[in-house]
Amino acid sequence: MFLAAFDSRTPARECENSRIVKKSCALSLVVGLVLFAAYAGVAWGKMHQVIPALIVGVLGATFAAVLLGSTLGYFQSRGDRTAIQRAARGEPRRDGRVEAASGSIRPLRAALEGPFSGTECVAYEYDVKNPGAERSDFAGVALAPSVIDTNTGPVKLLGWAALDEFAGSGEKIDRERAATYLARTAFEPLALKTALSALSSLLSDSDGSIRKDYQIENSAFDVEGRKLIEKVIPVGQTVTVLGVWFESQGGLAPSGERVNRILPVGPTLASAHVVESALKKLAVGAALFVALHAILVPMYLLSPAVAKRDRAGKEITHASVFDERDCARLPDLLAAGADPNESAIGGRTALMNAVGNGNIECVKSLVAAGARPNTKDEDGSSAMTWAITSERDDLVAVLKQAGGTDFRIDATNGRSLEAGDEPVRTALAYCAALQDGNLEELARLSSATTVDFIRKQNVLSVWQHTRPKEPLFVEGFTDGRAATIAMSGKTVSSPNPVLFHFHLEKGPAGWHVAREWFKD
Repeated sequence: MFLAAFDSRTPARECENSRIVKKSCALSLVVGLVLFAAYAGVAWGKMHQVIPALIVGVLGATFAAVLLGSTLGYFQSRGDRTAIQRAARGEPRRDGRVEAASGSIRPLRAALEGPFSGTECVAYEYDVKNPGAERSDFAGVALAPSVIDTNTGPVKLLGWAALDEFAGSGEKIDRERAATYLARTAFEPLALKTALSALSSLLSDSDGSIRKDYQIENSAFDVEGRKLIEKVIPVGQTVTVLGVWFESQGGLAPSGERVNRILPVGPTLASAHVVESALKKLAVGAALFVALHAILVPMYLLSPAVAKRDRAGKEITHASVFDERDCARLPDLLAAGADPNESAIGGRTALMNAVGNGNIECVKSLVAAGARPNTKDEDGSSAMTWAITSERDDLVAVLKQAGGTDFRIDATNGRSLEAGDEPVRTALAYCAALQDGNLEELARLSSATTVDFIRKQNVLSVWQHTRPKEPLFVEGFTDGRAATIAMSGKTVSSPNPVLFHFHLEKGPAGWHVAREWFKD
C-alpha cells in the first residue's frame, strides 16, 4: 500500500526525507527511460513502426526493471541477514548502520484500533478497492510511537514500515464499522499528480506518530460492493524490524534511500526469510525477463525489415553510395545505413568518386555522414588529392573543413624556388625524359610510375601529347622535404600555353616527381 517513513526529531531531516523521495523517483524515472529508449530503439531499427516499437519499449523496460530491482534486492537481503544475526548475538548497534531489532512490540502510549476490525494494534494500513474499476477508492496508514523489547533492551520504531509481510484481517473485518469509519473520517484527496507530495508528507511527519487517510479521485463514501483490506500489527506481536540505527534517539529510522522493514517473526525465521524472499523475487524477475525475451528475440530475428524509401518514395533496396550521382537521393541512402566510407577494388572510395564526378553536394553529404577525406587508395591518392589535382578549390575547401590534408607547398608553408634550384631542374629533366621516350630515366625521376606500367598501359604517347614540350618555370615553393612547382608550356594537343603543376618529394636518392596535374 504505502511505503513511507518519518523521523520525528529535526526539521533538517524532514527536508532531507522530502529530497530522498524526489531523488529516488527521479533516479527510477531516468533508469526506466534509458531502458525504454534502448528497447524501443532496437525495435525501431528493425521495424520502423511506431506502435510496435513503443510496445516493445514498454514491455522490455518493465521486465528489465523488475529484474534489476530484484537483483539489487537480493544483495540488500544479504546485508539484512547479517544485521539480524548481529542482533541475535546481542552485538552493539552502530550509529548510522543498518541494524535489526527482534522482540515483542508495544505502544509507548495508547494503542491504536484497526479501523475495520477494532483490533488493538500499534500500526495498521487499510485499502478500500472498487472491484469494477480495479483501483483503490480509499487508503490509509497509522503508526503509534512504539518500542520493540529486545534481548539488549527496548528499541524505538521511529519510522513507518509497510505491512506487506502481514496477513489481512479477513473474517475480523466489520463492514458496518468500516462504513462508520469512512463516514466520520476527514480524508485528504490523492491523485496521480499529488502522489509524490503525499509520500513526501509521510516522510516528513514530525509529531511522533503517523496517521494518513486518503480519498482517491473523489470516490463515493460507500462500502457497498467494495473490497475491504486491513492489515495490523497487534500489541505484543513478535516482530523483527530492519532500519538505520540512530544512537541519539535509541531507535530505527529511515535514512538515505533505506526505509524500515518489519517482519512478523523472530530473528531465526527472519534471517532465513529475508534471503529466501529476495531469492524468490529474483527468480520470478529472471523468469519473466527470460520468458519475455524468448518471445521478443525470435520475433525480432524473424520479422522482415520494413522497406526503406527515399524522399521521392522510391524503395531503397540496397543502401550503397559508392557511385551514387543523385545528390538528392544520397542523404536518404546514408540515413538507410549506407557506409559513407564504402570502398571497392583498388581502395577507391565513394568520396573519391564524388570528387571525381565534381558533385559538391554529394561531397558535402558524404563528409557530413563521416566520410574520411584522407583515406588513400592503392596508388596513395586520397579524395583530397583528387580535389587538388582536379583544381577544384570549392571541393578542396569542403574537404579541408572535414579534416582533409593539403599536401601542396606554397608561400604560407615554404620558401620560393629559383629556376636553377634542384627541385626545378628535376621537374624539367622529368619533362625532357618523357618527350624523349627515355622510360628508365622517366621511372627514375618519378615515384608514381614504372617502366612496366608505361609499357603495359601503352600511355607514353598520350603523356607526350598532353605534357609540355618545352616547359617554362613559373613559380615554386619548397619546405626542404617537398616542393610544388608551376610550369607553363604548349603541348601537341594544345597550341596555347597550359599551366602545369608538379609536386616533388625528396628521398634518399634525391628529388622525384610524386604528382602532376593540369587543368583540362
